[in-house]
Amino acid sequence: MKTRDYIKNFFENYLTNSDIEGMAYLGISLDEFLQSETKERAFAVYTGFFDCFRIKLEGGSFVDLLDVLHSYEEQSAVLLDKQRDHLIHSVNVFVLGLSIYAQNSRFRKAFASTGADFLYRWGLAALLHDVGYPIEIIHNQFKKFISFINETDGKTTADPFLDYFNFAALDSISEILYRSAFTGKFTESLPSDIELDPLKPTHLIAYNLHVTLDVSFNAMRDTTVNFLKTMQKNGFVDHGYYSSLILLKWYGYLIQKSGLPSDTLYDPVLDAASAIFLHNYYRNGLMKPPFSLGTLNAAKHPLGYLLILCDELQEWNRTAYGVKDKQRILAEASDIEINDSTLKVHYLTSQGLMCERFGKDKATALHSILQFNDIFPGDIHLSQTTNSELYLRNIIEKDDLIARPLLSNLEAMAKIIHANYVKKRLADGKIAEYPTWDMLPDTLKYSNIRQARSVYHKLASCGVVVSGRQPEGFVEFVEFSSEEVELLAREEHDEWMIERFANGWTFGVRRDAEKKQNPYLIPYPALPEDIKDYDRDAVRNILPMLQQLELRAYKKA
Repeated sequence: MKTRDYIKNFFENYLTNSDIEGMAYLGISLDEFLQSETKERAFAVYTGFFDCFRIKLEGGSFVDLLDVLHSYEEQSAVLLDKQRDHLIHSVNVFVLGLSIYAQNSRFRKAFASTGADFLYRWGLAALLHDVGYPIEIIHNQFKKFISFINETDGKTTADPFLDYFNFAALDSISEILYRSAFTGKFTESLPSDIELDPLKPTHLIAYNLHVTLDVSFNAMRDTTVNFLKTMQKNGFVDHGYYSSLILLKWYGYLIQKSGLPSDTLYDPVLDAASAIFLHNYYRNGLMKPPFSLGTLNAAKHPLGYLLILCDELQEWNRTAYGVKDKQRILAEASDIEINDSTLKVHYLTSQGLMCERFGKDKATALHSILQFNDIFPGDIHLSQTTNSELYLRNIIEKDDLIARPLLSNLEAMAKIIHANYVKKRLADGKIAEYPTWDMLPDTLKYSNIRQARSVYHKLASCGVVVSGRQPEGFVEFVEFSSEEVELLAREEHDEWMIERFANGWTFGVRRDAEKKQNPYLIPYPALPEDIKDYDRDAVRNILPMLQQLELRAYKKA
């Protein structure tokens, strides 16, 4: 698994605080999580991270907060249309960010410009970015229930929203020490034109974004302070806003109680909290008036950039709780490839197909928020399970008739079949529209897999078996007779037509893959001889193909 290798690479080469006690346990916890992404192993990752950095509160811990989030999600589905897991999701976001940092030197360079340590900040941002989600759940349940009530008389909705008698109590850090003793060093460093309360999370986030994104502090402060009213007016809740306030509130208290320097709050923790605020608000607020910022460059706010990217990409192994989400085909796993040029994510399913445009739409959405030229000049490539992959997996899992040596080599055979077809086209002086397997449209991959599967039946009809070694009483089968070639070529063409028609192809005067039209969707005897040769070659190539796979065909002596 590439991701496990990426995490190993991070811990071996890019772990700045290698002397932190418990770091080895965190690495082991991550590796075990990647082998089985369960709730229990997710909690082990959270515990490992928080223990490494001694993040504890009297009477509770951040793990308790995450346990509340998970329990609330599991029990809240009745009044929710859309709701998916955020506990395992956040660990996967953490893993994905570590992988990008380990595999992409361009991002490491962008982050290095901040002069900060990566793991601590990224862990806070990734693992805690959704801790405010219960508030969004409550809001959505409230709206759903009121909407249900109003359906009886068909009246317009009551437009309910959440409010507080004293929101300032949430937007504040408890003053355990004398204010000047704790905040003095930070306030003394502020420019003279900056007026803020150093124990007010909304002010701190506004200041961080003022510095990193070069936006007006006063405008940003007014936005964060009044964001509750904005959400009420527009009928939504941004859980990222609440998550960022919770992080600063809890940490501000913890740091004072622990006697840690105030720099701990005003640098790493504030950086993580601002990233959490940005992961939703950048696209929904900062890209609109009065700020009207363009797509985010990683050098501007590396942590916010990475959280937006990883949160958007992480779509696999997310248990559906919402009524409508339970009806959707969701990604179960992923194949990820990361280097200095490109980022590839292939979302995997086994029970059905995700929306055909899922990968393209997600890539388009990310391009509208983030700049990729500096970090991934070869771009990001997102795709999802195709019909051909499901077909192949279904054959491998359920076809008990095909001999195991052929079954385990089915995809390799399909690729060889395509390569032989390309070679034949070029030898005949014709154009090969899709010279490589990866370039093939899914319907044509499906066709090659179908042909590979039929190899067993073609051989069986001639009394031939396939094995890695010669069975007793058998001799090697080295050549089809001309009669066998012609009979099996006709069968191959008939099977090809059945497969094409089943997949929506029709006869057309010219071959057009996009329109699914082909002039050779006609009976075998009516085919031109040069086209029949493609079917004949499909038969003649079987034995050389088996040799490529270190297999042999045998027939009873």
